[in-house]
Amino acid sequence: MEQIITDNYAIYNGDCVEILPSIPSNSIHLSAYSPPFCGLFQYSSNERDLSNCRTRGEFMEHYEFVVEQIVRLTLP
Repeated sequence: MEQIITDNYAIYNGDCVEILPSIPSNSIHLSAYSPPFCGLFQYSSNERDLSNCRTRGEFMEHYEFVVEQIVRLTLP
C-alpha cells in the first residue's frame, strides 16, 4: 500500500478491503474513489477485484462491505 499522511490530509492507494478497517471511525471529511461497478469496466483479472463479479447481486453483496466502511469513516 502506498500512503501519504500529513496534518492536513491522507492519501491511500491500495485495496480498500485491506485499508478501510484500519482507519478510525468518524475521521474522514471527504473521500474520493472510483468503485469498480459490475459490468461497467474490468480493472483486472484478479479474483479479488469487485469488477470481476459474475452477477449484479454478487457485486452488491461484496460492495456492501465498502459502503458500510465508508459510512463508518465519514463524519456526519
